[in-house]
Order: sequence, then structure tokens, then C-alpha cells
Amino acid sequence: MKKLSLKSVIMGFMLMMCAIANAQSISGVLDSVLGNNTTSSGGSNLISNLTAIFSGKKQASAANIVGTWVYEEPAIVLKSDNVLTNAAAKIAANKMESILQAKLTTVGIKPGAMTMTFKQDGTFTSTLKGKTTKGKWSVKDSKLQLTTLGVKSVSITTQLEGKKLMFVANSTKLLNLFKAFGSKSGNANLQTVSKLMKNVNGMEVGVTMKKK
Repeated sequence: MKKLSLKSVIMGFMLMMCAIANAQSISGVLDSVLGNNTTSSGGSNLISNLTAIFSGKKQASAANIVGTWVYEEPAIVLKSDNVLTNAAAKIAANKMESILQAKLTTVGIKPGAMTMTFKQDGTFTSTLKGKTTKGKWSVKDSKLQLTTLGVKSVSITTQLEGKKLMFVANSTKLLNLFKAFGSKSGNANLQTVSKLMKNVNGMEVGVTMKKK
């Protein structure tokens, strides 16, 4: 698995802070970001429960996925075992959480506003803002495969945490993921998130659903 390097985190963070970067040196930007946001314990309070570290043992099976799920909050999964030991990485992930929360809200994806029902016959329905999208699903090589009319099959990483299930994808698949959920894939807000993700290796984002 690719690891989230400090260099890639800084590159992604620089893009998010481009307005500041144009006026300050790189070292100045890092100082302004890290100076007032870290703690003596290494910034352990900077990461929220939206962000998780990928675990192959927590990927959902077909049996786990069957049922009705309700959207609760955004999800960010980092494919690295040690990323949270780095304060700059924590801040980058935290910034992405804030951005993703805001962008999803603007396209109507709010807590309780989206549901997904996966049936044992391999079909699913997704309801968002009163619009229902239907498609087919399966689990192949530990990945959830979603196919809907007008959307090519998208491979999704899953992570099961109790009654909560994360559905996440990398930057190249993110727009198709949300299109499968019934959101417009061309929405500028989702494109912004996708572009930011391309600068942070090993990051996948999407949604956290809770079983109904």
C-alpha cells in the first residue's frame, strides 16, 4: 500500500492554502499552520473521528452489506499505518474533513437525507433528496462494486466499524461514487474535493452510513 509521505501531505496542503502561499514562503505557511495548532503531545487532538486508518480485516462482506443504511457523516480513510504520528498529516486530514463536510452539505447530502438499501438479490436503491436511483451491487476481491444506469461500475473500499459502514473511493473514482448515490457527478463542489485528493497519496473519501 502507498504511504502518505510528508512531502505529499505538504503538497496537498499547499493547494488548499494557495492564497496564503502566494503571499508567503513555504516555511512561513507551515509555521502559520503548525504554530498554533499543535500541542505538546504532538497534535493528537487535531484528528476527528471522521478519519480512519484502512484495515483489510474491517472490509465488509456481502452479508455485512445487505440491509438499509442511512447517511450520517463524511468519511476519510488513510491507507497508512503511521500517518497520524505526523502533525502536518493530521492537519491536512482535518482540513479535508471540513471541506468535505461543507461540500456534501451544499449538494444536499446531510445526516438522514440519503439512504441506501442493498438486497440479497444483488440490487440496490439509493434515495437522495426524494430522488431514487437503482442499480446492481456485488463484492469482488473485497471491494464493493456499484453499477447504475449511466454510470460505469465503480469499485468502492468499505470499512465496517460496529453498525457504521464507510464507503470511500480515491480521487479518480470519487465522482462516479457520488453519481451512483444519486448526486450530480459534475458538481463543482465534488470536483474541488477530487482535485485536492489527487495531491495526497493514500487518501480515500466518501460517506459513513449507519444501519437502520
